[in-house]
Amino acid sequence: MNISKENVESVLNLSTEELAGISFECSCGKNHSVDIRKIIIEKGAIKKVPEVAAPFKEGKLFLVADNNTYDVAGLKVESLLKSQDFNVRTFVFNTPHELTPDAATLGRLLIEMELGTSLIVAVGSGVINDMCRYLAYKLSLPFIIVGTAPSMDGYASVVTPTVVDGIKATLGGVYPYAIIGDIEILKNAPMKMLYAGFGDILGKVNALADWNLARQLHGEAYCEVCASFVKNALKKCIDNIDGIKNREEEAIKYLMEALVIAGVTMGMFGNSRPASGAEHHFAHYWDEDAIARGVEHPLHGNSVGVGTVVAAEQYKIIKDKLPVKIDVPDPEEVTTLLKRLGGWYNPDELGISKDLFKRSIVHSKDSRPKFTSSHFAGELGMLEEIAEILTDKFYG
Repeated sequence: MNISKENVESVLNLSTEELAGISFECSCGKNHSVDIRKIIIEKGAIKKVPEVAAPFKEGKLFLVADNNTYDVAGLKVESLLKSQDFNVRTFVFNTPHELTPDAATLGRLLIEMELGTSLIVAVGSGVINDMCRYLAYKLSLPFIIVGTAPSMDGYASVVTPTVVDGIKATLGGVYPYAIIGDIEILKNAPMKMLYAGFGDILGKVNALADWNLARQLHGEAYCEVCASFVKNALKKCIDNIDGIKNREEEAIKYLMEALVIAGVTMGMFGNSRPASGAEHHFAHYWDEDAIARGVEHPLHGNSVGVGTVVAAEQYKIIKDKLPVKIDVPDPEEVTTLLKRLGGWYNPDELGISKDLFKRSIVHSKDSRPKFTSSHFAGELGMLEEIAEILTDKFYG
């Protein structure tokens, strides 16, 4: 769907499903496009997988799941495809712990995938989605993601967070050919995954503040349309937080749509600015520490939710020193929302050690050039002081 420059604002009224395939010249100066063929988020959506996969029927389909997502949706997808005579090769990661997005996981997929594969069908959420995206990107193959939990904003992303030599790197990626989210499946995801999805979306309140800060202080490129997409999606989730907690279908649909929209805006803008700021830098720092020590870490979205509280507290400390006027997140409001949902809001309760937390305030920005409140606080020479204040607040 091509949208004229005069009707740019009309894209904000499109449904999430209607975002698939749009292209328009934006007032920000960029040409935005969404190279996703289908976005289907509805009750019973899983039944549409064969229809979506039909253009690739002459080749082989490579279906990827883990032992949890195969039981939840993978077996059903496999059965639907085989019943319509698709040639399906299924691989299920059977692991007792959380799958890691690293070279070993990617290498295993390369080993298992057969020559002549025409389509990758990923069934899962975070790691399954990311690894299949990168595989598709490297091999110039299309992939479909059948989401099993509204737990993260990477469904429509065009980048791939991957652990390389112990560090979370952002590698290339492609839009999925299609995103399929069956509300019946999504609403029954483990509660910690619903918390994670909301935490990832709540993080946008800080990401947008950081983006605006970088825009005003350093003239960084900004897009009001992308920002408005994210703001609208965030508001729907906040307005329906009790519905998310109670697994109500409409609220879960809003959450999944918000997560998809966040990914779409990153692809439209060309980087993660619309959806990621200091709150993600804290989360990445905590994740990397756990990975380096070979221990389990919280779901990324739950770390982002806590990171949003921390980033909001940081803004509260430096707010009077900001040379520009921007809307900054209120730590009390962010904390209240997370408490209301039942999710984590304190780094100590999340399992982040006192020493790690203190280091993250000072150093999480170091390998992340994206300008945030942490970078501004660093320019003021205040990070050590902020680290002391916030460590006392959360661990005192």
